[in-house]
Amino acid sequence: MKTLSQWLLSSPFNINLQSNEDLKLGVRQPKGVLVKLLTEEYFTENRSHYDFSYRIYGDLKSKTLYPLNDSGKEFFFIFPKEFPKSLGFDMPGKSHYLCYLGSLLSVSLLNLINKNPEIKNFLLEFETNFIDSFSSLKHEFFVGFLQKSISNKLNKNFSQEEKISINVSDINFSQMDIIRSISIHDSMCYTRSFVNMPPNILNPQSYEEFLEIIIDNEKKCLEEKAEIHMEVLSYEALKEQGCGLICAVGQGSLVKPRLIKLTYQPKHIVRKLPKISLIGKGITFDSGGYDIKPSSGMRIMKKDMGGSAAALGIYLACVKLELPVNLTCWLPLAENMISGNAMRPGDVYRAKNGLQIEIDNTDAEGRLVLADAMTFAIQDNPDWLIDLATLTGAARVSLGTMVDSLFGNHKFTTDLLYRTGIETGDWVWNIPLPADYESYLDSNISDLANSGSSGFAGSITAALFLQKFVGNTQWNHIDTYMWCDKPTFLWSEGSGATAKCVRLVTKAIEEYISNL
Repeated sequence: MKTLSQWLLSSPFNINLQSNEDLKLGVRQPKGVLVKLLTEEYFTENRSHYDFSYRIYGDLKSKTLYPLNDSGKEFFFIFPKEFPKSLGFDMPGKSHYLCYLGSLLSVSLLNLINKNPEIKNFLLEFETNFIDSFSSLKHEFFVGFLQKSISNKLNKNFSQEEKISINVSDINFSQMDIIRSISIHDSMCYTRSFVNMPPNILNPQSYEEFLEIIIDNEKKCLEEKAEIHMEVLSYEALKEQGCGLICAVGQGSLVKPRLIKLTYQPKHIVRKLPKISLIGKGITFDSGGYDIKPSSGMRIMKKDMGGSAAALGIYLACVKLELPVNLTCWLPLAENMISGNAMRPGDVYRAKNGLQIEIDNTDAEGRLVLADAMTFAIQDNPDWLIDLATLTGAARVSLGTMVDSLFGNHKFTTDLLYRTGIETGDWVWNIPLPADYESYLDSNISDLANSGSSGFAGSITAALFLQKFVGNTQWNHIDTYMWCDKPTFLWSEGSGATAKCVRLVTKAIEEYISNL
């Protein structure tokens, strides 16, 4: 088996903060290409300052190659006038716009480097008034820049010597801006890497082994600042705890299911901190079980653990940013396979909370593993419970792959996630939970069935099923896709994993904390 480091995505760029005074004096200025980013207004007002016989300039656009001019190595990019694509009537937020600009520059520089591999250094300058207008969001530029530069294909790990240096002045950015952008970028890379892993590499057992490496590293980094723990409930322990649903889903596989609990608790903070729980669906491969998927639908079912990868990325982002929150992340891991021991349509299993569940459809397995994990999560009395799952095809039929379905039982947190989606470009749309649809889950022999009797409202009935396990806890459910089928998504250079929920939920958690 390949090591975790061999599967982690890596950006070819290093971001280096340099003293503006040193740059002026030429003490540390790299030999390389100077890139200046200007607004059109600034360029128009100051055009006489620039001698364009030695320089190249133009609108910053993806797929635009700005070849090195024989007469000089300075480039002027004019920010594009248009905003990135929006969700309906809402204009994109500043975070989305900055990420968009960063991604465009990343594509342009990579095109340049591919034609001129000797280029190893860039000095990046902004028209000061422009970048200052974004205040505390400046790090978002480099989140977009770094994310767009990585490949979904398994690429080599760049050494420090091989990486391209992007040098920025401390007059535009602070050390905190750089640390923050790299923290979020690294967390998104973990999410994308896990979703991209083939199912013969990533299964419930190897997932646990990879997590041990990651969590041990985070412990070492923050041992003086936070308590970080990882607990694992094995298949045998889950059976003893009465988790009949997780066990049923995974019992058909040679690699048995497990439930992983990650916790983060800051030290040296005397005030009461909010408690937030994340849950991510972790079906590392979904055959559909005896309600088997068609071959076309099964082809990318390695991504069925995308919810767990998103939850992990959010957890790591909160840890790396050292947010003042008591955070728990539950990852129910299983393979939904076919064998003589696999669950069958018509079977009845008891959930951890005591409800009897009839299996109407073995391909409606994600809600089963989430349900038992939710019962564990609400025992900790969290202030906010968020689950993420690649749960239903119905959510994709209704909203496509770019917009995720959002459900919830509390207006404040649901509105918060919607607004944050507009701000970050990780779009979600609030879907209602009409109680009348609960009748679709009626069963003649148990408390409820795991799948709706109607062919309608598939994503809603799935969310209504989950709501049975939430109790009175403030809860949101995001039915997400975590995949790009073609290169239209902000982060993806082709088909493959995205990490769109990481920025969305991390930013929402920060705002939730600030409002307490």
